[in-house]
Amino acid sequence: MRKIMLSVGAAVAAVGLVAGCSGDGGTGDAGKESTAATAGQEAGSGDSAKAAGEDIAKRDVKIVSSGVKDHDVWGPKAYVVAYEVTNGGKDDASYFVQLRFLDQDGDVLGTTGITADNVGPGKTNRGDTAPLESEITNGKIGDIRSVKVSTVDRMPVE
Repeated sequence: MRKIMLSVGAAVAAVGLVAGCSGDGGTGDAGKESTAATAGQEAGSGDSAKAAGEDIAKRDVKIVSSGVKDHDVWGPKAYVVAYEVTNGGKDDASYFVQLRFLDQDGDVLGTTGITADNVGPGKTNRGDTAPLESEITNGKIGDIRSVKVSTVDRMPVE
């Protein structure tokens, strides 16, 4: 049940972050900016915006370890990803991070999301996660060989 709630929470957070980015700017969003980094992002949003977003992904999110292990929350033989989200900015921020799970050929098997809320400047949010079977749509959990950060959305805290 906890796995489902975490996945639902991540999906809700992602929708909230996207909705927050699409405001008209006249509702208290003036002067606030969100930064998103997406692996393989097209240059349509400008090369400088792409570079800035990729810098945040590299700077603020780190996969500490990953692999199959028995876990108290995720169960026996789960593919567990330990991560750190460190706020390298000057103000409090919340993060949504999407992880891609890859097979031995580098093909995407599925994705999951993590959140780090209200992280203060210089502070680190540590945790671990594991994909649910329903999130691995192009194979099975046993096919996972690696994980990569695919998207980072960083939102300032109001």
